[in-house]
This record gives sequence, C-alpha cells and structure tokens, in this order.
Amino acid sequence: MKTIKALLVAVAMMTSLSAWALTDDESVEFMNAVTTGKLSIVKKYVESDKVKVDDTFFAWSPLLSAASKNQLAVVKYLAERGANLNYQHPVTKMTPLAHATYEGNNKLVQYLLEKGADPNIKMRGGVSLVRAARDEGHPETVELLLKHGAMDDGCTDAKCL
Repeated sequence: MKTIKALLVAVAMMTSLSAWALTDDESVEFMNAVTTGKLSIVKKYVESDKVKVDDTFFAWSPLLSAASKNQLAVVKYLAERGANLNYQHPVTKMTPLAHATYEGNNKLVQYLLEKGADPNIKMRGGVSLVRAARDEGHPETVELLLKHGAMDDGCTDAKCL
C-alpha cells in the first residue's frame, strides 16, 4: 500500500497542475488559438498561468503545434517565455524545427536555429532534418540547416519509416 501511495505522489508531482486547471472548452480554445495564430488568446492563457508553455495536449506542446501550422508570431511568443525548442512528439519524434523544415518555412527554421533549436535531433526512423528537407524539395532549407551545423546523417535507405 505504501508503494502505491508513493507512486501516486510521484506521478502527481511530475504532472503539471496547470493542465488540470483548464476546462475542455478552454483547452480547445487555447489550442485553436495556438494553431490559428490568435496571439491575444494565447497570451491570455499563458499570462494568467492557466497554461505553462511546456504543457502538452494529447502529446503536443503549444510550440510544436504552432510550428506545425507555421504560426511564427506564436512560436516567437512561446520561445521567448522559455518553451522547450527541442520537444519531440513521442510517436513521430518531430520537433518544432522538424515541422518548419518539412514545410520549407525558412523564416521559422532560421528563427528556431538562432534561438538554439538542435538541428541534429533525428525524427522517427532515424531521419535527419537535412534528409527531410532534401526529400521535400527544399534546397534553401538544406543549406540553412547545414550552415547551422546540421549533419547529413541518419537513415540513408530509400524508405526509412
């Protein structure tokens, strides 16, 4: 019984209390604002401490979600407040930089690299960002990644996933 209590206490301490503070409607409103660029709504939740910048919603951090939808202003806001630039989705292993790379969004790629995002984190299947940019037809993104120290390594098979 003591082991179960200790385990419950440990889980409670590791879980963000702010994630429990949102109603379902608020969670939907917040994540919709993140992905559609409604910065005033994002600020309302973050600045009221209802949401921490590294909370996750179905394994998506706000920064990862904003990057996946090319929302540069939201990405900048979250990054300036200390969001984890290298958060990886537990299934796809994609980071905010990986999403920007896939889209060939060089403004977002440049910003994330300048803020310190790691260009050498591999995605699922060991795929490098350089490989992803090349496969997606983004030669300017490839050059930008290489200029910031990205390595052209990882899976080299015709199909990696």
